[in-house]
Amino acid sequence: MFKQTPFFFFALLLSANLSAQVAPKYGHMNLGNVLELMPETKKADEDIKAFGNRIGATDDSLTQAFQAEVNKFQESYDKGELTPVQAQARQAELQKKQEAIQKFEQDAQQLIGTKREELLRPILTKMDEAVKAVAKELGYAMIFDTSTGAMLFAAETDDISSLVKKKLGLN
Repeated sequence: MFKQTPFFFFALLLSANLSAQVAPKYGHMNLGNVLELMPETKKADEDIKAFGNRIGATDDSLTQAFQAEVNKFQESYDKGELTPVQAQARQAELQKKQEAIQKFEQDAQQLIGTKREELLRPILTKMDEAVKAVAKELGYAMIFDTSTGAMLFAAETDDISSLVKKKLGLN
């Protein structure tokens, strides 16, 4: 058996202390839950919905006008008021209008997506800055977002949601 000296205990204590300081610290949070609490997110959601409603109203108006034209064409065609050449020309016109409405609907989805990105970008930047500040202040090596479902295992991590909420001034 070997003789234990005070130096051995000091080395053991120093080693334990160094390993505790070197071990990375990991945290997690549900980013979606914190985003929902931010008043900026609620405002952005309302603005996106209102924007979508305005575009939807325009789409409804275009669709109703188109349907009225189709009905008028069908009525005139059924009554025999159109020659075959006139009917064919009118059908071509209606086809073009229908394609224009479909393009409008596709463009509308892109516009809504662009608007969503425009409104959410500053909110996500603010969130990112708060997460980075908490991580830096408390020495976290990594912080995982549990709302994405990408985390399969999270042993010994700290939920920092409350710290980020505090940094953002949320309750």
